[in-house]
Order: sequence, then C-alpha cells, then structure tokens
Amino acid sequence: MIIEPARDRATGDRAQVHADSAQRAPESPTPHACGDASTTRRRLLAMASLGAGLTAAGLVGCASKPDPATASTAPGAATGATCDTVLAPEVVEGPYFIDGRQVRADITEGKPGVPVTLRLKVISVPDCAPLPNATVSIWHCDALGYYSGYTKNDPDVQATSGVHIEPTDDLTFLRGVQVSDAAGAVEFRTIYPGWYFGRAIHIHVKVFHGGHVTHTGQFYFDDPITDQVAALEPYRQHDFPRLRNSDDRYFTRQGGLRSVLATTQVDAGSLAAGLTASITVGVDPDATPAPATSRP
Repeated sequence: MIIEPARDRATGDRAQVHADSAQRAPESPTPHACGDASTTRRRLLAMASLGAGLTAAGLVGCASKPDPATASTAPGAATGATCDTVLAPEVVEGPYFIDGRQVRADITEGKPGVPVTLRLKVISVPDCAPLPNATVSIWHCDALGYYSGYTKNDPDVQATSGVHIEPTDDLTFLRGVQVSDAAGAVEFRTIYPGWYFGRAIHIHVKVFHGGHVTHTGQFYFDDPITDQVAALEPYRQHDFPRLRNSDDRYFTRQGGLRSVLATTQVDAGSLAAGLTASITVGVDPDATPAPATSRP
C-alpha cells in the first residue's frame, strides 16, 4: 500500500532559530559501530584542519546504500536531461537541536512506536546531481512527544521560549547523523514521531556540506496515515489531540506541502509492521542560508 503526499493546503516549529547553531557545523560526531574502526578522531581532526570540515566524517563508513525509490521526485537526476528538483524550503530550527550527535543509522534506542525506515536523497540543485559527503542530521520526538536531551520538558505544555533551549539531560534517542553516499543517499531506522503541544507531527533535518549548514528543514507525514498511527499504542496515550498539517502554522507558512514524505507500508495488512518514508532534499551546497526565523 503506497500513500502519496497529500496535495491539500499549504508550510514547519514552535521556536525561532538559534542563530549561532544555525551557522556552525556540529561538533565531530562520535563514531558508531557502523563506522570504520581505522578512522580515528585524530584523523578526522587532521582532515578538518585541511578544510574538509565535518564532511570528513564521510570516511566513517556509515553512508547508506542508494535506493532508487528516493529519486522519484528528481527524475532528471538519473538521466541528466532535465531537473525537477527545487531547493527544499528553509524552516525554523526549533528549540531542541543539539550539536554533535552520534553517527549511526539506527536511532531508535529501543523506543516504542511504528518502525520507519527514512530514506533521503540529497541533490545539488545548481547542477541537478546527487550530493555525496553531505552530513545529514535528524532529530524528532518519541511517540509521546518527548525529545531526548529535553525529557524534563512536558510535551503537553506550550513551550515558554521561542529560541534554543539548553538541554536538561544527556539522552540521545531519536537523534543521529549519516553521511550521503555517491548517490546522495542516506537511510535512518527510526519510529513514527508522536506529537506535542502546538505542532503537527514532523522530523527535523539539517544538512551540512563543506563545513557549513546548507539546509535546515522539517519533514511531515500525510494526515490520513497519521490518523491511523495515532490510534495505535503508544500514540493513543496522548491526553490532547494533535494538530493536523493544515493547522500547523509552520507547515502552512514555510513550505510544508513540499516537505511531505512519501510512505509505503512494509506489510499492506498491518500498519504496525512499519513504513518506509522517502523524500528528495534539494540544496545548494555552496550556500549558507539562515533557517526561517518567523514566529507566530
């Protein structure tokens, strides 16, 4: 069963971007088990000193294998003839970004929820070509609306700050970094996010290339599939209803309709068995765009 993104209403976080973190690359991520043991921190630092920056982490060996399904929104990328990929919309970073998370494909850390395989394809818009060695960082809340690093914050209460919030703990669930392969592809194993006060369901993303931020955005899920997920455990434990995409001010104001993931059920007869979700992310690798900073 394939659920294509809805073509409903208009654009995604309840917070203004933290200007400092938006303009710097994250700290060197901790190599994970998927990395090459021969790639030491000293080697990464040496490469960074030569101007490679965080993209040197591409040698850690965690880039995923390319998947043809992720190229569906960029037909020109395969043939070189035409290019339908446009720049992904810049969206607020939100209060919960943390630099230097782990380089890893599986970010679940045992968190319960509907399994999701997230497949991204990073495309360089100026030349309509896959962008290798792009560092892609994602983070999102768990099924009950909690972000790692901020578990003391009640997801049922509106945030009091519109800017970056200092972490309250050292937890790392549902955060991770991958480096794009020669086809511009990365893949994460995660869960379907839950929701929290004032927001529709979303996944945050940052793309770094050449040692700087090239994109800050958010991905969304189509409401009909979220309606089904919300009826499952543990999602149905929420005490308040979630916002639909059309009611989320960031979705409607910051390009949300162009950031809806295409999803496919792993088992057509069981949503609980999991989903694959994919999207093409168009970036200008030489640009340093500031994320959107509009506030409600």
